[in-house]
Amino acid sequence: MDEKQYQTITQLLKQLSATENHNQHEVWIAKQAAIKENPQKNHLTHNDLDILGVLLQGEKTVSEVVEAVQITQGGTSRRINHLEKLDLLEKFKRPTNKKTVYLKLTADGQKLATAHIALHKHLHEETVQALAEFSDSELAVVTRFLRKLADAQKDFETRY
Repeated sequence: MDEKQYQTITQLLKQLSATENHNQHEVWIAKQAAIKENPQKNHLTHNDLDILGVLLQGEKTVSEVVEAVQITQGGTSRRINHLEKLDLLEKFKRPTNKKTVYLKLTADGQKLATAHIALHKHLHEETVQALAEFSDSELAVVTRFLRKLADAQKDFETRY
């Protein structure tokens, strides 16, 4: 691989992981959910949206949410408290179990979670469509290439 190829690949990978993409996703979700009264509700982290997505399946305990989103207990608790302040979820205890804290979505939380799921479905469909012109063997080469890059990054992180 020459320097020009390396620069091209590096630039393309940066485009794929750009912060700009997250901002575009926020705008898309905000339009789909149509929540206008509180602009903060339209600027959620991906972790926030993942938590809302888990709760879209129904009421859950905090522990069940932690397990589902695979964020630390402390990080999940901070995000839950933030989402509660934005009135996107509610905490409650059941009369039969005063110890365990349960979570459920508010109407706005349901709108945002549904929009987030729709975004992922839309992105999935666009990706499948964009890759349809490639053969299985070409996609296998790309997959092997990306795996090698990911392994190199992981190796670097473990060494330093």
